[in-house]
Amino acid sequence: MTRLLSLDYDPVYGENAVRSHFSSSRSVFDFDVVIWDPEASFHDYRLGATSYQGLQCLSDNESVRFKSDIARRREEFIEFLHSGKALIVIARPPLECYVATGEVTHSGTGRSHQTNRLVSRWDLLKAVPTPAETVYRGAHGDRIEVLGDGALPALLRKYGEYLTYDAVLTNSPGTVIARVASAANRVVAFQQVTKGGGLFTLIPVPHFPRSEHDEDEEPLDDDYSPFEDVVASAFQEELLEAVSRTTGVRDDERPAWADSYTTRPQREARERVVQQQQVLAAARADLSRAEAEVVALDAHDQLYLGTGRALELEVKEVLELLGGEVTDPEPGRDDWRVTFPEGEAVVEVKGVTKSAAEKHAAQLEKWVASAITEDKPAPKGILVVNTWRATPLSDRTGEDFPAQMIPYSKSRGHCLVLQP
Repeated sequence: MTRLLSLDYDPVYGENAVRSHFSSSRSVFDFDVVIWDPEASFHDYRLGATSYQGLQCLSDNESVRFKSDIARRREEFIEFLHSGKALIVIARPPLECYVATGEVTHSGTGRSHQTNRLVSRWDLLKAVPTPAETVYRGAHGDRIEVLGDGALPALLRKYGEYLTYDAVLTNSPGTVIARVASAANRVVAFQQVTKGGGLFTLIPVPHFPRSEHDEDEEPLDDDYSPFEDVVASAFQEELLEAVSRTTGVRDDERPAWADSYTTRPQREARERVVQQQQVLAAARADLSRAEAEVVALDAHDQLYLGTGRALELEVKEVLELLGGEVTDPEPGRDDWRVTFPEGEAVVEVKGVTKSAAEKHAAQLEKWVASAITEDKPAPKGILVVNTWRATPLSDRTGEDFPAQMIPYSKSRGHCLVLQP
């Protein structure tokens, strides 16, 4: 049975089909056929991205991952094809974004000092093993003209009503098997048999519409569609058959007795694979530790960025570093109870986009008053405020504690703390 790996392409069916992600460490070499949808993969990198010159700009971490994954997968795809396997790519338009180069520039001094990231423009389609002169352009339509008489053209004709094109390309590296109708230079599908006997093919986007179920019949779930299942699974089965008929994808299944005839170069190659897997496992462990360290260190930035619970937890850590024993607030209260060697304190923490306000001091005084008992003196009231939290630090020039608030707090012995 043909072993199929789906990289972000759905739907796929069967026990021999495995779903994974372009960004995962799942190797393609355990499979006979790989089908990849670049557009679905692109969404995986855009978490936390910002906008820059009309495109998304990835964070430093995502930039490293993006470039590394592209280089790794392209190398894998090329070797995979040279080993006689088949790679099917869904034709998509350029999937571009800006990524950090790892370099920074500095400008200004003092409060005007700025650190600027240098970025470059990258396209996820760099992972597609086509020559650099192959140009992908965004274009959408469904008037597709299929060319040729082979197994793949026959498949595209049969399922033509379910195919649309989202991209066209020029300088096709292989044999053109489909183009935009009446536009000879607008290629939407090609096939290429590699030197190693592998098959590389680019195909239009398949869309399998859902059927309308009987109103009196409850569907199994919101995404269930018998029509979609039947057509999509038939398409997959016939696509794999067409691939096999086009190039004869090699069956690398080995019976157990074949290991008795393993040659020395085979043993040495397998030993190198094991060694590299160990290196990779160690590198992943190091990466996980480094990522955890970044998360922990970034959390401290909540002292000048945060509000709510995130800010409160960081303030708690600072109070403990100062020698305080912090008690979690009671339900319905926002304050921290802190015991210092010098005495008790009640802490109110706020993160605001402007200056502190009298209401914050009044809330603190409410907590102080409620903590007074007959056998204990009034605790010290400490108000910690992260003012102007949405403003860059160098631009936080506004008043932090308004003048009308100071006399109120002074008369009650409050300690006002500006964060950071």
